[in-house]
Amino acid sequence: MSISKLLQRETQRDSTSETRRRSETDASSITESGLFRIARVLFGAVLAFMATDNLRNLEGRVQYAEMKNAPAPSFSVPAISGGLLFGGIGIALWRVPAASAAAVAGFFVTTTPLMHDFWNIDDPEAKQQQLNDFSKNTALLGAALAFVQLGRSTESDA
Repeated sequence: MSISKLLQRETQRDSTSETRRRSETDASSITESGLFRIARVLFGAVLAFMATDNLRNLEGRVQYAEMKNAPAPSFSVPAISGGLLFGGIGIALWRVPAASAAAVAGFFVTTTPLMHDFWNIDDPEAKQQQLNDFSKNTALLGAALAFVQLGRSTESDA
């Protein structure tokens, strides 16, 4: 068999497997899988819980935000917590998914560096706790950004 025929056969095989791989991982098939549904419900429910906890303990959260020099804490804390609640519920139910995930990402982008500024803390234990919280929030931000992309992909498929 000639080299050109071998290359042609290999190219066809690569093309077929690429098409199969693409169809198996397109956004709509991902978002319809049971594992994804469990993931989004868990992620969204925890975020909604965090938001309701913030809103239930609003006075304490506002005081903490004031201590961290957050802008207009009596307005910003309930507003950003409301956004997190909207985002968490939206992700869990997969309604307006890109906007919901963007609301969650907005929460983490704004609050994480302001509320968990470990680089400004001298006490080693407090510094470690803030570093842990900063790291967890950064991971949650990454997940929210992935949900933004999946939401955009599924909205464009519709």
